[in-house]
Amino acid sequence: MIQVYLNERCPFCVKVRVFLEQKGIPYVLKPILLGAAQSPIKEELKQIGGKVQVPFLVDPERKTHLYESDDIIAYIEEHYAQ
Repeated sequence: MIQVYLNERCPFCVKVRVFLEQKGIPYVLKPILLGAAQSPIKEELKQIGGKVQVPFLVDPERKTHLYESDDIIAYIEEHYAQ
């Protein structure tokens, strides 16, 4: 199942989340609080992606990692949307 690192206040993250929910695509939410102190999820994001930037998609099945909301939506549309 895809994993998506999102911050609820980020408009680009909201765009990705709304798309996922409208399409009914299951995903694992990895919530990121950008202004907060270090957290295990934030450290995980930095290890996997190299920087703390959201939205960020991880697709373990296809070994794909993506930043940028438009790229994430296009990828999901291609591989997961019906």
